Amino acid sequence: MKKGAKHSAASIAQMRASHAGLSEETRERMRQAHIGKRHSPEVLAKLSASLRGHTTSLETRIKIGAANHKPRTHGHTGLAGTSPTYQSWKAMLERCRRPLNASYKRYGGRGITICKRWLVFENFLADMGERPVGTSIDRLDNDGNYEPGNCRWATPVEQAANRRTARRQMIREELQAWKG
Repeated sequence: MKKGAKHSAASIAQMRASHAGLSEETRERMRQAHIGKRHSPEVLAKLSASLRGHTTSLETRIKIGAANHKPRTHGHTGLAGTSPTYQSWKAMLERCRRPLNASYKRYGGRGITICKRWLVFENFLADMGERPVGTSIDRLDNDGNYEPGNCRWATPVEQAANRRTARRQMIREELQAWKG
């Protein structure tokens, strides 16, 4: 193999043979998926077969997945599962942005949005920090959006005191005390 070349002539020939019969659209998708990646001819052949609709074993699917795995810089997702912080962030996105979510009508349906910066997990993590044990995300102003100045990690007791119903009750009590 020439210095600086990614593949030997034999491996290129093997890849071309494995791509025979693929549509041009499928070939283009494969090219785009492999830009900047180095895969063995065996992995490329198996990936090619899977794109043509051939069945693949679990072992092959794991190898293909591992070959295409893009490591995350935040380390909150992976084979070991997801962190509580990442789970809270993902649930926040679902509540506000996915109409099929059961809680959407109480969040996104009411106009609650997520600031553009927090659509990227790394930015959310930088602003909120790790989620402490026994807490979840809470908005200080329940009619406000998910954004740095309006969110905190709160315990269930702190959140219960911040609910819309609890605030209404507090206002009623203050009005009664004021009326005397």
